[in-house]
Amino acid sequence: MAKIFNTDIGHIQISISVFFAGFAIGQLLWGPLSDKTGRKPMLYCGLILFIIGATAIYFTSDIYVLWAMRFLQAFGGSAGIVIGRAIIIDLYDKQKSVTIFAQQSQISGIAPIVAPLMGSVFLKYWGWNSSFAFLCIMGLITFFMVYKYVPETNTRISQPDHVPTDEKSLKEQLKMIVSNREFINSTMVGSIAFASLIIYISNAPFLFMEIHGFSSETFSFIFAFNSLALITAAYITPRLIQRISNSTLLFAATLILLVVCTLHIFIAAGNLSMVLEIGMLYLSLLAIGILFPLTSAHALSPFKEGRGTAAALLGFTQLMVTFLMSGLLGLLEADSILPMVATRAGMALVAVWFGYQIYKGKKTVMQESVA
Repeated sequence: MAKIFNTDIGHIQISISVFFAGFAIGQLLWGPLSDKTGRKPMLYCGLILFIIGATAIYFTSDIYVLWAMRFLQAFGGSAGIVIGRAIIIDLYDKQKSVTIFAQQSQISGIAPIVAPLMGSVFLKYWGWNSSFAFLCIMGLITFFMVYKYVPETNTRISQPDHVPTDEKSLKEQLKMIVSNREFINSTMVGSIAFASLIIYISNAPFLFMEIHGFSSETFSFIFAFNSLALITAAYITPRLIQRISNSTLLFAATLILLVVCTLHIFIAAGNLSMVLEIGMLYLSLLAIGILFPLTSAHALSPFKEGRGTAAALLGFTQLMVTFLMSGLLGLLEADSILPMVATRAGMALVAVWFGYQIYKGKKTVMQESVA
């Protein structure tokens, strides 16, 4: 790409940063707009922008157009993330939504396995821009599926007679959301879990290929194996919540994440075993996969209105925490994997504190209801 765009690799990498900026900013817009004008119209708008961005990137060879279209593509694509969460909460109660979010995570867990393989095939046979042609086609298919199968779940649009007479303004909704302890605690746990996942993904090539000297083929196999943990977690979470409460499972998952990440520090420092390191990473991703559906359901279910806004704040916070922690990690030494595992362990410790607040709050509510 650097040769085609007549620039250096640093300028190409900026397009990734621009993408994440558009992805974060877009969520802040789509959530509130979907609360006001409906879920489906905003999904249509987001998908159209995504398709335009992907199509323009396919044809361009100008670096500045690449930056602009990557921003536009991410800005539009973020609508699917935030509005998708809001639709789930519109349709299901907290217990059922955990199951749906788990199914969503199961599908998402396939992406880290399939996407790199597909990308390498596209690159080898059709060039770098063929991936964006594929994304454009996927955007068109998704647009059709939204039109055909996705109902309008915002009662303001679908059932205008049922809209509350004391409907709050955006400012009041924001105040209500950020003052809700369950939302804050769940969002922080979910954001830490997301940041921990992204830090692993971004450092995995360095860990396995640079530090341990594995080939790219072996790395792909290890990466795919660890990614299966996300699918496994999505499969077992709905079954676990039938035996123990959501808050108990959430707190237990944060504890598991802390223990595993702490053990990883000692294994990495002593250079004990690569198999043990892979095992610790697998177990940490298993805990993260359990946390994703639980934190989404806990964060969004308390609200009868403003769910799109709450989903937007959840997604934006996840990206900002990831940005800050990735930036902090970038300032540390890069010739060792210890900064990564220590950062993940420190984040897990913070997640345990927020997880305990959720567990304690639910336990208090149960005691008061019994009394």
